[in-house]
Amino acid sequence: MSNTDAWYRVADPGAIPSPALLFYPERIRANTAEAVRVAGSPQRLRPHVKTNKCPRVVSIMREHGISRFKCATLAEAAMLAGTGVTDIVIAYPMVGPNLVLLTNLCRTYPGASFRPTVESAPTLELLGGAAAQAGLVIEAVLDLDVGMHRTGASSVEEALELYRRIEAHPHLRPGGIHAYDGHVHERDLMRRREIVAPTIGTVREMADTLRADGLEVPRIIAGGTPTFPCYADDAPEFELSPGTCFLHDWGYLEGYPDLEFSPAALILGRVISRPGADLFTIDVGSKAIAADPAGPRGTILNIPGAEPLGQSEEHWVFRLSARDAALMPSPGDEVYVLPRHICPSVALHAHAVVVDATGSADETWPITARDRAVRTT
Repeated sequence: MSNTDAWYRVADPGAIPSPALLFYPERIRANTAEAVRVAGSPQRLRPHVKTNKCPRVVSIMREHGISRFKCATLAEAAMLAGTGVTDIVIAYPMVGPNLVLLTNLCRTYPGASFRPTVESAPTLELLGGAAAQAGLVIEAVLDLDVGMHRTGASSVEEALELYRRIEAHPHLRPGGIHAYDGHVHERDLMRRREIVAPTIGTVREMADTLRADGLEVPRIIAGGTPTFPCYADDAPEFELSPGTCFLHDWGYLEGYPDLEFSPAALILGRVISRPGADLFTIDVGSKAIAADPAGPRGTILNIPGAEPLGQSEEHWVFRLSARDAALMPSPGDEVYVLPRHICPSVALHAHAVVVDATGSADETWPITARDRAVRTT
């Protein structure tokens, strides 16, 4: 095996059952510092915790002065509140039993502000009804559809009317505007800037119109990892909500060369079979690494050139060309896999093994919010 002094190597991997999620906290800290640098200050950042789902990672962010966060699930919201975070935007419409669970969270953590998004008249009425039944006033953030076409008010007129209805509701209060542009995958930074420029203009115009009507727009939240540098430079009044960059992954490493973040999470696996002269199988199946997006799901850092073939639940077969035959591993050898998509990969593991700068791995961090069940302790 090669790269014996590589940054990702665990000094004594023999005690770690595989497949296992590995976190590298010094790299997480460096990525957090880089996000603060890009944003200009920690006060502009509102990281999305759907990537890490881990209280210890949130604590690292808070050490860097970040106090505002965004999430998608109530389990993530509860995890944030449990770490002492008090400013939480839930970028997801509340429906069904989640409405009662939300109001329960508000009671459990009275010092925290939980701000869900609303994106239509029905979701507004559902949230307002739940708040009224619980005797609460909840701050609601207006969600805009700026191109993803999955949630959000789809026209300026609809959005303005919804915001006015939030303000008029006796149990809701307007909490600002949320505009997520996860559809923007342009590799070139300048082209990304051009793509997000109309969003900046539209949202600014909306905020100006609402404020002219006497309504408060206390925050505007925009930008995932690829686009938050664009908003950082061109929309200084916006809050920025990257998520992936704190752990980073193969997809973003390849897709956005301008982003100066480093992979800080890997999957440790082992070779379990040599089914052919040029083939080997590892124990990192689809239950250990994200099965999306389409295409190769990860790359083996310590066996460069390994070509991924078929993957099933507990197996993943690779081929090595004759040119790389010297790298062919044996059963029991460790492999270090960088996922293409780290966010859903993290959610497949109950905890992460923490690897320090010396390669020691004597600690685990729970992935508390991987379970959608709401935990309040």
